[in-house]
Amino acid sequence: MTIAALAQGAQARIRAVRADRVMRAPAERTASIDVFALSVPLFVELFMQIMIGNVNQFMLAPFGAQPAAAVGNALQILNIVTIALSAMGTASTVLVTRVLGRADSDRSRSVSEIATLALVVNVALAGLLTAVLFAFWPQFFSMLNIDPALHGMASSFLLVVGSTTVLQGVFFAFTALLRAHARTGDVMKASMVMNMVNIAASAVLIGGAGALPAFGVEGAAAANVVARVAGLFVAYRLVRRGTEVRMSVSYLRPFPWSTLKRMLGVGIPSSGEQMNYDLAQIVILSFINVLGTTVVTVKVYCSMIAGIAYLYSIALSQATQIVLGYLFGAGRFDVVARRVWAADLIAIALTTCVSTLIYLNSDVVLGLFTADPLVHELGKQVMLVEVFLGVGRALNIVMVKALIAVGDVRTPVTVNVLSSWVFAVGGGYLLGIGLGWGIVGMWLAMCVDEWLRAGFLLATFARGGWRRRAIEARSCGVAEKPKEPSVQSVPALLALGADDDGALADGVVDAVSEAARHLW
Repeated sequence: MTIAALAQGAQARIRAVRADRVMRAPAERTASIDVFALSVPLFVELFMQIMIGNVNQFMLAPFGAQPAAAVGNALQILNIVTIALSAMGTASTVLVTRVLGRADSDRSRSVSEIATLALVVNVALAGLLTAVLFAFWPQFFSMLNIDPALHGMASSFLLVVGSTTVLQGVFFAFTALLRAHARTGDVMKASMVMNMVNIAASAVLIGGAGALPAFGVEGAAAANVVARVAGLFVAYRLVRRGTEVRMSVSYLRPFPWSTLKRMLGVGIPSSGEQMNYDLAQIVILSFINVLGTTVVTVKVYCSMIAGIAYLYSIALSQATQIVLGYLFGAGRFDVVARRVWAADLIAIALTTCVSTLIYLNSDVVLGLFTADPLVHELGKQVMLVEVFLGVGRALNIVMVKALIAVGDVRTPVTVNVLSSWVFAVGGGYLLGIGLGWGIVGMWLAMCVDEWLRAGFLLATFARGGWRRRAIEARSCGVAEKPKEPSVQSVPALLALGADDDGALADGVVDAVSEAARHLW
């Protein structure tokens, strides 16, 4: 048989596999190849998301260290906003995948109810976070010990980008639906459009073009705004075209308190886990700010580069979470465990390889941003520690998503809070400031934190408490069915609170209290 014939046979088999995947419902895509097929578009999407922030800093590098440090500090604060909004997206993804995994004739209505509620919650949360940013940004800068010389640039970027938080919240609600329906390719498309618009707008607005002057940091912020608008438009079109979800105010009358409680029961702990991690990173950044602008620049660049090392681990964890939701909803718990252990091994192997390659070529990589020899010297030391830190971080990324998918939302946040503040923050101050080891000492403390947390989460999953709780929960009956919608549009949500006589506000308070009680 000739090579050409072998190639044609391989192509035919690939086409057959692709055709088989297209014909299957999302909830039937639970094999290993399906996890990989879901993870690749997610990896590209995550890379595009990272590039949105990194492109700005890369294009600002010729303007000196101060603009990069200012944007780095602003992005650290904006990360908290992103975490809060994406957590509710995670909650809706988990709930929708569980519904799709069930043999339920009312799945379409259940999914539409969750989608409508997630959109309302994200818009309300985004509005609140926007108000907090505008009211308290000086206090945030003070807590971070940001150099007063950076306040002007950092506040400009923070407030301009922060003004579009509501758009970001709606974007996360839409992309969560696409992920839950295994349409990760569509999520990738939306992010690619957003990133291309950001690159084009940044190239024009940061450095100027023709008669248009260079706007620097303000131009970078404006480019982010334009990119978010473009990404939201594309995501909306893809949801309408690629899913059967139709959001309606009728799903909120009577208000679905049980669904809200379940959503908050997943969203609050999952946001608490990641938000606590970023709060700890903010405190560590405040320690680093004391060491000077050059060290802050090292932190910004190394964090950016290190994020690329475990980027596929994040994509793999999200793909695994989607598949685990289908399997968990169908009660296939043995397959759940196999998928988690396989994801752990892949995450460790890939993260270690990429981290090692980055360390061995750290001068070349850092040279893309700056020629400062001090940045190169410190950066290479940090990237050596990152080789070991990345292993623990990759495991944590996968295990947190896995535990949330199987219903254990309490363990990740509890372990994160205790370990990060004791070892990462406390240890970082002791080694970095107390013993004078600087940023390298702080990275060592974070490495210890990641490894300890990874070990505890692995042991928790291996003990199988999640399996026992799931079996007990499945024996308790089915959830309440959502109301059939009437012909009402999402804009009618604006009038919902006007004639609710306070019941909506009281119910939200009750739901948050109930979720917090179950969490702790």
